[in-house]
Amino acid sequence: MPGAQRVRVPEASDFDYDDEVELASSLRANFMPAGMPLMPADDPVLKNYAMSYPSSLVSPMFSHLPSVKPEMLKEASEKAQTLRRKLLRGANVLIIQGGYSGKMFIYEKLKELGVSVTIMDGPDTVWRQAAEDGVIAGFCEIDFTDNATVLERAMETILGLEQKFDAVTTYFEDAVALAARIATALGLESNSVKACDQARNKRITRQVMRECGLPVPKFYKIDTADELDAACEEVGFPAILKPVFGAASMGVTKVLDADATKAAYKKIFATLDKETDAVWAQGTEMVLEEYYDGDEFDIDILLFEGEAVYAKISDNWACWEPWFQEVGTNCPSLYPESKQKELIQLAIDSTLVLGFKYGAFHVELKYTSRGPRLIEVNARMGGVSVYDCNKIAWGVDLVEEHMMAVLKIPIRPVIPEKPLAYFAETAINAPYSGVVTSETWLDGLLKDSRVKIVHYMAKKGSKVVGPEDGVPSWIGEIRVVDKESGDAACELIRGYMRDIADVPIAAAVPGTERGWYFPDSMHPFVKVLE
Repeated sequence: MPGAQRVRVPEASDFDYDDEVELASSLRANFMPAGMPLMPADDPVLKNYAMSYPSSLVSPMFSHLPSVKPEMLKEASEKAQTLRRKLLRGANVLIIQGGYSGKMFIYEKLKELGVSVTIMDGPDTVWRQAAEDGVIAGFCEIDFTDNATVLERAMETILGLEQKFDAVTTYFEDAVALAARIATALGLESNSVKACDQARNKRITRQVMRECGLPVPKFYKIDTADELDAACEEVGFPAILKPVFGAASMGVTKVLDADATKAAYKKIFATLDKETDAVWAQGTEMVLEEYYDGDEFDIDILLFEGEAVYAKISDNWACWEPWFQEVGTNCPSLYPESKQKELIQLAIDSTLVLGFKYGAFHVELKYTSRGPRLIEVNARMGGVSVYDCNKIAWGVDLVEEHMMAVLKIPIRPVIPEKPLAYFAETAINAPYSGVVTSETWLDGLLKDSRVKIVHYMAKKGSKVVGPEDGVPSWIGEIRVVDKESGDAACELIRGYMRDIADVPIAAAVPGTERGWYFPDSMHPFVKVLE
C-alpha cells in the first residue's frame, strides 16, 4: 500500500555541496549499485568469518535471565509474552539499512521494548539523525558504491566496534541479501543466505517450488530483448512481464501478445535505473510468466525454528489492469474459510521450501480458477499498513515478534479466536490523467469516527497519471477501523467514493473522464461462494 513505499533518492537540492562530483559520489553511496552480485553463500570468506564467530542454537538473551528456560516460552499466553519481553530488553541488534523514513515507527517501538539498535546505512540517510536524536543507539556509515566489496567493508567496520551484537536483521526489502550475509559472517544466522537469495529472485523461487512439487506458472527468464520471442512462444498469453527483482508491484505489466510484450519490455527496462531506486542494484533480469486470474491476497507469517506460529490473510482489492498498482486492502479476510485455509497452506509451504526458519514474512498469492498460486515470498515484515492491520485485527505486533524470533527467543503470539476489529484501507488511483483541483475532497469522511486517516497524496495543481497513460498515480489514502464488521469497513470507503466523492481532476484530454475503480464484480465487494 502507499505512503513512502519506496525510499526516495535524494535530489541535488537536498544538499549544500559546491562540488558536483562530491555530490554525485555522496548520493551513490546511499544506494546499492548494479554490477557484481553480493558474495555467494559458499564463498570461503563467509565461511572463515562464521568459523571465527560460531552461532548458538540458544539465544544469547537467556544469559540475561538464566532462570528462564526456552520450554517456558513455548506457549501462547500473556505470562509467556511478558517473559519474552523481559528477555528482549537489553538486546544489541544491528539493522542493515533502516529503509525509508516512514519506517521510523519500527525503531521507536524497538526502543520502547528496550532493544539497543544500531543501523548501518549510507552517509546521507535519515538514520544518522535518528541516532543523534536518541531514537536508535548508534549509526554506522557504509558506502554502497562498490557492491563487490560492500560485505568486506561492512565486516571491517563491525569488527572495529566495541559493541557486540546479538542479532543482525533488516525490515527493508533491498537489504535482505546483505543482512543475511553479515549475520552468517558473524555467526548470528537466522535465515540462510541461500534462502534469502532464492526468495529475492522470483525466477529461482519458481524453480525451487517446482522441484518440491508446489504449483507454479509457466515462466521464462529474459536477460535481453533477443529472448522475448522465445519467451512468448513458451509462456503464451495472457502473461505477466516483470523484473526478477523489485518490490511493491514495480514494473509488473499484463501483456496480451508478442508486440505488447516487446513494447512493455522496452518501457520497463528504461525505468530500471540504479540511480533512482536501489533495488535494481541486484540486476535487471526479467521474467515472463503465465497470467493468473482470480483474487489476490497477502499472508503475513511468523516462523520459529521452521514452524509457522502465526499466519493471517489480508484481502487485496482488484487492480486497474494492465497495471498492478495497489488499490486497497482489508484485514481480516472476508474470503470463504475453506479457501483461506488453502491459501495459508500454500504460503507456509512456499516459505518453508525456500529454506526459511525465523522471523516475519510477507507472502503474496492469488486464488485462481485452479486453486491458490504463489506470486512471491518477501523475506521481511510487510511495509506501510501491514503492521497496523495485523495489530488492529489480531493484536499481533510483527515488529516485536520478528525481533524475538531472530534473537532465537521462542515466539508464540497470543491470537484471539475472533478479530479484535476490522481494518480497511484504500490507496486511491487517479482514474484519468490531468491536474488535481482540490485538497479537501475527502474531508467529508472525517465526520465518521471509524475513519482514522485521510491523507492527500497529490496537492492541488499537481499533474497525475491515469491508467490509460501509465501506472496510475496515487492521489489519496483512507484508513477505516470498524469494531463490528469487515464488510462495513470496506463499504464505508466504497460507498463514499461511489456516491459522494467527485473526481478532483481536470482532465488533460477532455472526454477521458471516468469514475473511481471499485468494481462491484470483484472481491471484496462481491460475495465469493465456498
